[in-house]
Amino acid sequence: MYFETLSQLTSYVNSIELKSSEQLMILVGDNSSEDVAEMSDYLNSKNIRFFGGIYPSLLVGSKSKRSGFIVQKYQPVYSGLVFPFITDIDIKPEDVKGCTAIVLVDGRSSQMKDLTDTLYRKVGNCVTYIGSGAGFYDLVQRKCIFDNNGMYENALYVCIVKYTSYFAVEHGWKRLEGPFIATKTENNTLCCLDNYNAFDVYKSVIEDIERITLYKSDFFMFAKDHPFGIRKDDASIIVRDPVDVNENDEIICVADIPEGSEVYILKGDTDTLLASSVEIAEMCSKNAPPRYIPLLFDCISRAMFLEDRFEEELSNIQNKLKYRVEGALSIGEIATLKSGEIEIHNKSTIVALLA
Repeated sequence: MYFETLSQLTSYVNSIELKSSEQLMILVGDNSSEDVAEMSDYLNSKNIRFFGGIYPSLLVGSKSKRSGFIVQKYQPVYSGLVFPFITDIDIKPEDVKGCTAIVLVDGRSSQMKDLTDTLYRKVGNCVTYIGSGAGFYDLVQRKCIFDNNGMYENALYVCIVKYTSYFAVEHGWKRLEGPFIATKTENNTLCCLDNYNAFDVYKSVIEDIERITLYKSDFFMFAKDHPFGIRKDDASIIVRDPVDVNENDEIICVADIPEGSEVYILKGDTDTLLASSVEIAEMCSKNAPPRYIPLLFDCISRAMFLEDRFEEELSNIQNKLKYRVEGALSIGEIATLKSGEIEIHNKSTIVALLA
C-alpha cells in the first residue's frame, strides 16, 4: 500500500491491528529519506516490528514516485540482518521449504556478493529468493537498509515468509561484442579483460562502434547503454551494470563479475527493453494464481535508459495483472536461478506474485 506522506502512513498504522508475530516491510522513496528517523521513532513507540530500505524511486501501478512509502504486512518465519560473513540465521531447511525469502540489500556495497553468499550458505536452495538493491538516485552510497535498531550500509535484510512465489526475470539486452575473459576482478571491480586494462578494452569497443570519444568524466552517460553480460553455464546472460571508473582505469560495476568468466559487451534499444517487459508480464499473467500480492523491482538504469517511455514499461506490466503492482527502482535485482541458487541481476526487471 502506497502512502504519499508520513502522516498518511502513521494514520494507516493507527487503523490496523498488528500481532506480535507480524512485521511491516517499508520501502521509502529517497526524497522522503529524511522522514525515516521520525518514522522509526513512531513505530518503535508503538512496539511495531519493521524493516525496509530507501530506494531511488517507488513504483506504484504505472507511475514512478520519488517520494512516499510503500508498506506491506508480513508474518515471517524468520527475519533479520546479514553482514558480510556474519549472520545469526539458525533455521532448519524443512521449516522454510517452499517459502519465499524477500531480500533487501545495500545496492552500492562492494560486497553485495559476499552478503548474498552469506545468506545462501545459511538458507540454501529450499526457498525462492526475490529482492533488490536499495540506495539513492544519485548512486552515492549511504545508509539505506533499516530496522527497529537503526540504519545500515554494507548490509542485507532477509524476511522469509510462507508464500509461494511465481516470478519472472527479463532484461532485453543483446550481445554486441565479445566474448572476453574477465582475467582479473576484485569484488565488483572489473580490472582486466583478456589481460588488458578493462577500461581500455571497453573504451576501444564503444568508440569503434558508436563513433564517439569516451572519457572517464562521461563514462556513465554511455555505459548505461552498454552493460556487460556474464555467460552462465546454461548459455543465459546475467547483466552487470558498469557505473564508474576508478583511478586505476578499472570499471566499477553493480555487483561482482567472477574472475575467469566469459563476458560480453551488450547493447539494447527502447524496443527490445519494452518487449522484455511485455514478455515478463505475459509470463506472470499466465501463471498467476487467483489471488496474489505483486512485487516489482525494476533497475534504475532501465528507467534512465527509457526516460519518458519508462512508464510505458510499467504500464506493460500493470495492464497484464489484476492487482495493483507495487515495488521500487532498484540498484541490482535478486532472484533465484533454475538451480535454486541466489543470483544478483542488473538492468533487469523482476516481477513476483506472492500467494
